[in-house]
Amino acid sequence: MTISYSLDVSKSSWGGFFRILSRWRGSVWKAVLMQLSIWTTIYMLISLCYRRILNTRSQETFEHLVHYLNTGLDSTIPLTFMLGFFVTQVVSRWQSILNALGWIDNSAMNFANYIRGSDTETRITRRTLVRYMVLCQALVLRDISVQVRKRFPTLDTLVAAGLISKPELEQLEKEVHDPYSRYWTPIHWCYALLYEARLHGKIASDFLLDSIINDIQHFRHGLATLMKYDWVPIPLLYPQIVFLAVRLYFLICLISRQFIFRKESKHHHEIDLFVPIGTMIQFIVYVGWMKVAEALLNPMGEDDDDLECNYVIDKNLITGLSLVDLATKRTPEQSRDVFWDNDHIAPLYSMESAKRTVHPLIGSASKINMVKSKKTITMTPHKSKLSKMDERTRLAHIRLVDTMQHNIKHAEQSKVDNANNENKALNELRKRHKNGKIRDGRHMDGLVSTRSAPDLERDGYHHRDGGGGEHSPSYHRPNGGNRTSPSPRGRRDGGTRQPDPLSPGHYVGEEIPQRDFQPYMGHIQRGMDDMNGSRGTGTGLRRF
Repeated sequence: MTISYSLDVSKSSWGGFFRILSRWRGSVWKAVLMQLSIWTTIYMLISLCYRRILNTRSQETFEHLVHYLNTGLDSTIPLTFMLGFFVTQVVSRWQSILNALGWIDNSAMNFANYIRGSDTETRITRRTLVRYMVLCQALVLRDISVQVRKRFPTLDTLVAAGLISKPELEQLEKEVHDPYSRYWTPIHWCYALLYEARLHGKIASDFLLDSIINDIQHFRHGLATLMKYDWVPIPLLYPQIVFLAVRLYFLICLISRQFIFRKESKHHHEIDLFVPIGTMIQFIVYVGWMKVAEALLNPMGEDDDDLECNYVIDKNLITGLSLVDLATKRTPEQSRDVFWDNDHIAPLYSMESAKRTVHPLIGSASKINMVKSKKTITMTPHKSKLSKMDERTRLAHIRLVDTMQHNIKHAEQSKVDNANNENKALNELRKRHKNGKIRDGRHMDGLVSTRSAPDLERDGYHHRDGGGGEHSPSYHRPNGGNRTSPSPRGRRDGGTRQPDPLSPGHYVGEEIPQRDFQPYMGHIQRGMDDMNGSRGTGTGLRRF
């Protein structure tokens, strides 16, 4: 399972630090505590033998051994260097595996929008494409992930789970004898279904077909990457030497970090703690560091921080089937947004979140006035070019730029910035809210400043929906400029009907029939010809 702690570190405070340390599942304490307890117990047993059982001569020999093993131990086994390189390599490999795990969202949205049709057959095609992609993922993961293998121990369990039907499984086992090709057979079935959909006109163009196939290929490439990482792990010698070095280091520390208590010894320690606090901290850090590499070396296992492969399969199946069924549902009715023709667009915050200071993402030098004390700016070519010009040419390239307007605008903007008191305005609003003297702005007409183009309306121009660009409304003067009420396109008015340039064949104010955006239609007289020139299936696309 994957241990999530993102909420605990949402703030960089001492509280977040202690909340992380108090975690048990997936923590350094769970990974190290048992081994640390065993190591500390053995250390104390050796210390008791040295202090209580050995005679004086044996104690002297033991003290010389302690001094010998402790001298240059850190330089003999460079744990920091070895663990640093190894953990970096393992984490990089883990990130690649995570990115290659495969998510079906893009493909499902392509199926829903590019394979058109509301009939049962087309819906079955879209859902089958999703099921085949999830089946391919399950076939791969059950061979490289222990948790998925436990979920699907046999191929018949895939039938019971609904990822493959009994006839499909029989065809898979009968026709595909190569175990490597079996993984990609569902992808082959996807391509065959897509080709048929294009041939029958359910996919509008080859470009859309290519877009769908590219996403499927990306999905398959990620699964192939997972198999490569499973087949070819990090060379065994590398983890062996790192894991062995860490354990040898602390095995030597059982003797080398013993406290010498006899004052007669020249290696006598002034402070006898009996318990090696410093070495225990080293043990937690180094062994915990090594446990990071051990946990991430194969993220397809069943450790606390291994990837949730079963969840990925479930998520892809549920999300994919839900998305492809959106093709049979209508899109929401289009209307003007709440910011329509608003000069000052102000996104809303909750009262609590509005008090947090927002630092605008603008250039750090954008508010510096470089010409505050200058009246003009002289523009001239670079010195490397000037040296190659004669006097007349130099003078011809000189330009003078007046800075008065720039300085006036900059000074006015500085006054506005200095006069604005964000906290004061918010505090006044919060005080009104606390006293119950605040109302919903949607019920207070006339308080929001909008750009309604009054001059155009006064002169007889009528606003027409959808006539302009993305942010530019268009206006039309009906009946030679007579004053009439606004007449949106699609409604009838009493004026003279004028041709509507946006809808050829219709007039302003005339009801326009809704377009049928369903590109798949039934049989037509002449079908699409396939690549061999034979007669098509008798279906095609509606042209607008």
